[in-house]
Amino acid sequence: MKLFTRYSRVNIIASILALLLGSIGYYFTVRYVLVHQVDDTLKIEEAEIMDFVQTRDRLPRPANYRDQQISFLPAAAPVTRAFTDRSGPPAEDSVPSGRGRHHRDREPYRQLIFPVHVAGQWYTASVSKSEEETEDLLELIMMITAGMILLLLGTLFLANRLLLRRIWQPFYQTLAAMRAFNLSSRNPLPASHTDIEEFRNLDEATRQMTQQIVKDYEMLKNFTDNASHEMQTPLAIINSRLDLMIQDPELGVQHHRNIQAMYDAIGRLRQLNQSLLLLTKIENHQFEHTEPVDMAPLIEEKLAQLEDPLRSRHLIVQMDLDRLWLPINHYLADILLNNLLLNAIRHNQEGGELTIRLRETGLRVCNSGPALSFDPSTIFDRFVKGTHSGGTGLGLAIVRQICDNYHFSLSYTYADQLHTVDIGFRG
Repeated sequence: MKLFTRYSRVNIIASILALLLGSIGYYFTVRYVLVHQVDDTLKIEEAEIMDFVQTRDRLPRPANYRDQQISFLPAAAPVTRAFTDRSGPPAEDSVPSGRGRHHRDREPYRQLIFPVHVAGQWYTASVSKSEEETEDLLELIMMITAGMILLLLGTLFLANRLLLRRIWQPFYQTLAAMRAFNLSSRNPLPASHTDIEEFRNLDEATRQMTQQIVKDYEMLKNFTDNASHEMQTPLAIINSRLDLMIQDPELGVQHHRNIQAMYDAIGRLRQLNQSLLLLTKIENHQFEHTEPVDMAPLIEEKLAQLEDPLRSRHLIVQMDLDRLWLPINHYLADILLNNLLLNAIRHNQEGGELTIRLRETGLRVCNSGPALSFDPSTIFDRFVKGTHSGGTGLGLAIVRQICDNYHFSLSYTYADQLHTVDIGFRG
């Protein structure tokens, strides 16, 4: 989930909860104020009744208005003064029958009951006031409040979608520049102009980091190029000295064997130097050029070049090749196939089988042979090789680096005395 989406979601949820709690509190506050106003009106009516009784020593006439009713009932003892909320008619005897009474049966009202003493007799006075207008006013206020809440939430949503996206635009620009950064081109990241200090600091730190990466890359590249070039000279000198030594007629058989071992060591050292240099170039994306490569003829060409080792080990080759044009650097495709086939030949058994299958989805190379003498999960690591291998231990590591460079999948399995390497061209 994107940070922008999560922030918007949390902001909206928090706003809804805050507004919901605030609306509940607002509802009860407004209701309390309105009910308090009705109670004040009932108190005024109570005071007028008490003044009328004290002045005239008799009860006023009961009243039955649309929104207010006054009634009196004889009582044996004085009742406790109290406010109550009820629904229905406040005085059954004074309410006429018919539609008006049916409507009044559902009407909420606020009632004040208090005792009145007149001519030696106690009465229970009841003053009721309809709360219908209060409820209507409260409903109107809550509808207006709900509308304001929806308007506020809509404004927050639009602000998050438009304003915040614009605020975060420098961050996305920096992120896009980092994704497009390429060591091969060595172009510095473009500066992002923004008034937000955090984004300016991020942009500055990113540009400093990429500049340091380019600097380190140049130093490493120069070192590997120079080291590879400088190693060729002493290797050539050693090789030429060995050529002179092997021509000495006084050398015995044992000397010839030692010199041949030196030749082999120099050859492996030269091959190791070239493989390490190739790995470094692949890791640094120095083979950016790609072109459609016809893989089937290239496989047949590599097998023709490896005809001597195939014949010397009496290997049976089986090919099942579909026509496939693979977008890849031609040189890397050649290296990929060469290392795969050499590995399959080198680790094969005498008179064994070599099977190559090419499909649109991938390439499979199988060879017969005993199980590995090391952990199969490390087969594509550098300098991992069997006890009888004559290679440098970098062949399959180069294969993995090429597959990683083009996002190909790579796997190894061993079953029924068959080593199988699968490359998926669709990742």
